[in-house]
Amino acid sequence: MRAMVLEEYGKPLVLWDKPYPKPGWGEVTIKVEACGMCGTDIKIAAGKLPGTRVPVTMGHEPAGVVCEVGPGVTRLKEGDKVIAHFYVTCGKCEYCRSNRESICRDLIGRVGFEVDGGYAEYLRLPETSFLKFPDNLNFEEASLLGDAIGTSYHALKTRGRMEPGDYVLIMGVGGVGLHTVQVAKALGGRVVGVDIDEEKLEVARQHGCDYTILYDRDTYVDKAREIAASSYGYAVIVETVGTPDTMERNIKLLRPGGRLCIVGYLPGSTFPVDPLMSLLDEIEILGSRACSKNDLEAVMKLIEMGKIAPLVTRRFALEEVNEAMRILKEEKIIGRAVVIP
Repeated sequence: MRAMVLEEYGKPLVLWDKPYPKPGWGEVTIKVEACGMCGTDIKIAAGKLPGTRVPVTMGHEPAGVVCEVGPGVTRLKEGDKVIAHFYVTCGKCEYCRSNRESICRDLIGRVGFEVDGGYAEYLRLPETSFLKFPDNLNFEEASLLGDAIGTSYHALKTRGRMEPGDYVLIMGVGGVGLHTVQVAKALGGRVVGVDIDEEKLEVARQHGCDYTILYDRDTYVDKAREIAASSYGYAVIVETVGTPDTMERNIKLLRPGGRLCIVGYLPGSTFPVDPLMSLLDEIEILGSRACSKNDLEAVMKLIEMGKIAPLVTRRFALEEVNEAMRILKEEKIIGRAVVIP
């Protein structure tokens, strides 16, 4: 089968001819129909994420159809349409047992990071890694569930504990941020989107943003504060940018008891926190890592209700992955791009 493999950090991916991955005990092989692209792929390819390995077939947002099941498989059958939860976990530690799979203490690996992923014609994973997706989605749309949409829900609801009527600010309305806007609206929020790109802000407005702000470091805090003045600030701020500059400003915009959820990040960076302000206003700074399978089930219900529409705007062939990653790095993609093997 054809697969795009990262052989060396900092180098283009290479097209390999690999053996078909026949499933073993408890495993399932799918024919990959689409695989979403993510900004994290840029960090993986550059060697800026801990724990990754080379060589590895990249791609952590696969969707496809089951083509073969191994012995011991009981839940899935040939022909089922599925997505992958890209954390391959032990299923036994206290975190897995409490539905916090993304911080599993005996992690087997992450699909497209250490475990071969979806930039390939076929993908083999444990049956427990796959979930069926709603019939009202095609494969391209479904591929966004496992990260872009699931990560948004995890940040807003599971970690951010968002409630209807909350003022919610989304810093950065790129591939994840635009879907965070939709999830926030689906959950009943008053949503503010922030970006440096007016075109992205226009798309955010089209997908439910109540307010948008074109980011300017000198005027941003005052503009954002005015919007949520009646609520004493923002209940939840989701940081998809994660620079010291934006996080230092956003922490000042939280209402008492508010939560700053960090989804995006600049590896190795830091930002100042005033401990007294944190104490007096009981604000929370929360890491938000990917999503759980429970999050994905909740997202699928919202999609079945028609409250979220996965936003696929670009499509690339398998052999075009390097070109796609270049365009992604230049932040020229609005919404999400997918690879079609």
